[in-house]
Amino acid sequence: MMTRLMVSALISVAAVSSPVAFAEDGHQLANIKGDLNIDLKAYDHAMAGSVKDFVIWGSVNEAKGMSELIMRRDGQDVKAIFKQVDKNFGGTVEHRTDYGPRSTSVQFAGLDRQKNEYSFLVNGDMIKARVTSEDFQNNHFIKPTYTIVNRDGSQTTFKFEGQACYKYSMHILTMMIAATTH
Repeated sequence: MMTRLMVSALISVAAVSSPVAFAEDGHQLANIKGDLNIDLKAYDHAMAGSVKDFVIWGSVNEAKGMSELIMRRDGQDVKAIFKQVDKNFGGTVEHRTDYGPRSTSVQFAGLDRQKNEYSFLVNGDMIKARVTSEDFQNNHFIKPTYTIVNRDGSQTTFKFEGQACYKYSMHILTMMIAATTH
């Protein structure tokens, strides 16, 4: 027979691991969907799913201020780390293709908070990304829509059905720019 202490412990464990407990932390499973066949699930600063015709996994390590992107492309696991180096945030995606080596550098260049517009240098070319959201609460975009405007004027738009602060948005955009332009 279970003692009252054991029952209390089981109830405590169930409460901590229930979806309601996670929802209160703001870490609900959420969709990210958009152009270029973007179809991802996001949870606790990580995302996984597909972009174009390949799969990706991206995660943010807030303690280290870095994010990691892994893509399965051309029969390879293509990995990139984006982090702060000498006051610059960014990284490079590199892998070999049938046509030779391929490299894409993504560097954060700035944020205009008045416009909610991020700037990135992608292989030296300026790319802008705008954020709109259904609401803005506690320094977080609520259900943000991100629009990446490439240098040729083409756009890639995707919607995150969760919440993201300015910094998390920068990481999401960095990884999505790398995935969609590499």
